[in-house]
Amino acid sequence: MLDADVIQETPQHAARRLVAGMMAPGAQLEALHAYTDPQGHPIYWRIRGRQVNGEKLIRPMHALPDGGFELGEPPAPVSGKWLYRLHDLARNPEAQVIVCEGERAADALAQLGLIATTSGSASSAAAADWTPLQGRDVLIWPDHDKSGAQYGRDVAHRLQAMECNVRIVDVVVLNLPPKGDAVEWLAAHPDATAADVLGLPVLSAPIPATVATSATPQLPPLPVPQAQGRARDLLMPQAEGSDTPYPIEALGPLADAARALAGGAQVSPAMAGQSLLAAAALLAQGVANVRTLAGAVAPLSLYCLTIAASGDGKDSADRPAMSPIHDAQREQGKRYTESMAAFEDARAARKKGDPPPEPPGPAPYRIAADLTIEGMRRSFAEGVSTQGLFSTEAGAVLAGHAMTPEQRTKTAANLCGLWDRGHLSVVRAGGGRTERYGVRLSAHLLIQPAALGDVLTDETLSGMGFWPRFLLAWPAPLAPRVFRPWRPDASPAILRYWADCKRLLSLPLPDDCDSLPVIELNAQATERMATFFEGMEREGRQGGLRDVQPFALRATEQACRIAGVLACYAGQDVIDDPTAAYGAALAAHSLDNWQAALSGKADPGPERALTLYRWLVERVGWVGLRDISRLGPNSVRAADRRDTALDRLEALGLVEVDGAAVKAAGVDHARH
Repeated sequence: MLDADVIQETPQHAARRLVAGMMAPGAQLEALHAYTDPQGHPIYWRIRGRQVNGEKLIRPMHALPDGGFELGEPPAPVSGKWLYRLHDLARNPEAQVIVCEGERAADALAQLGLIATTSGSASSAAAADWTPLQGRDVLIWPDHDKSGAQYGRDVAHRLQAMECNVRIVDVVVLNLPPKGDAVEWLAAHPDATAADVLGLPVLSAPIPATVATSATPQLPPLPVPQAQGRARDLLMPQAEGSDTPYPIEALGPLADAARALAGGAQVSPAMAGQSLLAAAALLAQGVANVRTLAGAVAPLSLYCLTIAASGDGKDSADRPAMSPIHDAQREQGKRYTESMAAFEDARAARKKGDPPPEPPGPAPYRIAADLTIEGMRRSFAEGVSTQGLFSTEAGAVLAGHAMTPEQRTKTAANLCGLWDRGHLSVVRAGGGRTERYGVRLSAHLLIQPAALGDVLTDETLSGMGFWPRFLLAWPAPLAPRVFRPWRPDASPAILRYWADCKRLLSLPLPDDCDSLPVIELNAQATERMATFFEGMEREGRQGGLRDVQPFALRATEQACRIAGVLACYAGQDVIDDPTAAYGAALAAHSLDNWQAALSGKADPGPERALTLYRWLVERVGWVGLRDISRLGPNSVRAADRRDTALDRLEALGLVEVDGAAVKAAGVDHARH
């Protein structure tokens, strides 16, 4: 009989254990892809799972020296990350190679006897070591979507520089579904052979930008501010949202209403889910608190940020979600106004010696659509203890006075304090101080990508934990819709949601929310949250979430708060295992969206080029390259960084270069 101490865990068992806390009930592991060295020895694995709603869960895992396993990739060589199926590439040095977007497609093609590889996801090309393909014939098979086309171009440019003969499968003519790849094509052609694959219609690889023969674009001159804005748009275009499916089942007691809202109003499930979850948090934060995995008692407040294109239904989602709260505020506000008028009349009519009239109590207003620190101070000083910041045009918030470069740190610090412990501390410029404890603030900001400005990528805000306190949903733009009449007041699921909201609205509001009952995690929920916490710690500190570490390290508290909101909304006084799983799934979805939204920050090149352009724009006429190295921005003074930035700018027509001098193009200094 073997000693249990020497039985080593298999990679398959380790994968199930490590992602258990991230999987909602009913979710399944689909595959475990091993990345190998040229000899076929595993370097690390990529776990692939699927939630019950179809959302993918992909996490890396590697072995430890003691025989155990942990989430995350091992440190990559200086040359770059390993390609998939590296042993096949090494054993077949003369064979044509097919580069896919994802391990699943590479495995499917390998079953036909083809040599296939991938660097991973659509954004992985830049980090990979492509030298094993040096000088080879390569066929690139991208996914059938915009990100797939970009992946194909990125890979082609790198391989052409390595003297590869590159062609790209023309996925447009293959009748693939959106995002379809080799797996879907092979499923539709079960009798296909390797020869059929190699005979698919192809496109010639694009000419790399560095050797393009077209003339440098001529940009029309603009005043300095507009020229700088155009440069930002050219160098750092806004992302178009995430294609990751929203885990709508993880909304638990809100799921039916979310499905009804998404289907009826024809908005994305993420938009519907965020709107309902934020509204539920606004109500729940005045009913209970939650004990987090760390043992602390935290508010049930949630901050939600939803980014969506114009016309994608921000108002259509927000109105039904907030309707009961607006109705209650309208009615309570009317009564409060009447009471205040009666109070003022009584005070004016009061005679000497009469007792003072009784004031009507705090202002009943729970929600506002704009934000200033002074306004927030007054609102909590004069109003109820639980309030919300809800706006479908949040550009007014994120681009307003409170978030100007001079004010945003102060604003963020106060909002962080409210999220953490329900504490508002304001020192007034003219003297005086406001300290308010036991208050609660939830928020839902809906905004268009173009209105974000630079606040989303502000490193100070992320570093101080402001954005990591927000749950992000950035759904992909909607496909064209058809007219379909829908009334929320005719939807049974929405009517049930409204009834639940009215039940919570009928409860009395406390003066001090710190004294509210505490919703606890039961034993099974604690175990699930502990597993989720350990996974976030490993991935955030050593693994694939290092680029969003502040967000990963706060994800467990987010999961506990979400689970607490769902439990409170459902009338539960404890968080059970399914509800904990829901909280973890929604927190993980937000984390995936943050990683996608901030992925461009991994490449500092565009930001450096923009910094250099802004510096050049402020100087009329030609500037010597040596002057950039002596007097220019610190980030581009090094010759290699300077030249790389200038190459980017010149390719876009943003500068003119003449030997050892350069000047900004497309600028009308007379219209500064």
